[in-house]
Amino acid sequence: MRGAEIEDSWSKCEFRQRRRRWRNLGDMAEKLKGSMSDIAAKLQAAELIPKPLPAAPTEKLNVVFDGIPVEPGMEIATRNLKNAPRVTLKVDPESTFSLIMIDPDNLSRKNPSVAEWLHWLVTNIPASNINEGINGGQHQQPYGSPAPGPRTGDHRYLIVLFEHAGRRISVPKYNSRAKFNLAQFVEKHKLGAPLAANFWISKNEQQ
Repeated sequence: MRGAEIEDSWSKCEFRQRRRRWRNLGDMAEKLKGSMSDIAAKLQAAELIPKPLPAAPTEKLNVVFDGIPVEPGMEIATRNLKNAPRVTLKVDPESTFSLIMIDPDNLSRKNPSVAEWLHWLVTNIPASNINEGINGGQHQQPYGSPAPGPRTGDHRYLIVLFEHAGRRISVPKYNSRAKFNLAQFVEKHKLGAPLAANFWISKNEQQ
C-alpha cells in the first residue's frame, strides 16, 4: 500500500472514531438533559415550583430513607422517616453546600397555616460529605421527622441542595420550625437556583 493510501485509510479510520465519540457524547448529553427536565417537570406537576421553590434544580438529589431510595413523588410511610436520610450527589470537590427540607402543607395543603414547616437545615456542608453521603455541616435546625396530623391528607416533603461555590454563609440557629420561607432564605443568602432536589408524599394513617 502506498504512503498516500495509508494516510487516507488512517484519516478515514480517525474520522469514524471521532464520529463515534461525538455520537456517544451526544447520547450522554441527551440523557442528562432528559434527567434534568424530568425532575423539574415532576416538581412543577406537584406544584412545588415556583412556590415554595422559586427555580428548578438541574439534578435529582439522591435521598435514601431507611434503605428506601426516594423517587420524585413516591409515597413513603412516616415510620420510614424517623431518622435523617443519606443524601448524596457527585459535586465539585472545591465547593460548599446547604441542605433544606420543608413541608409546605402543614397543617394541611388546604390549610397551610404554619407552613413552610422547617424539618431540616444544614449549612456550609463540605463537598466530600455530599459526595460520600456523610451527615456533616452546620445543623442550624436538626432533623425533625415528619409527623403529619390525622385527617390532613397528603403532605409534600421537599428536600433541596444549594451550592455556594466555596463561599460560606452565616445562618443563625432557628428557634422555631413554623413559617419558614424558602424563597426569602434563598434571596437573603444569594443562593440562586438549587443544584438538586427531590420530594415525596407522606400522610397520617388516620384519614
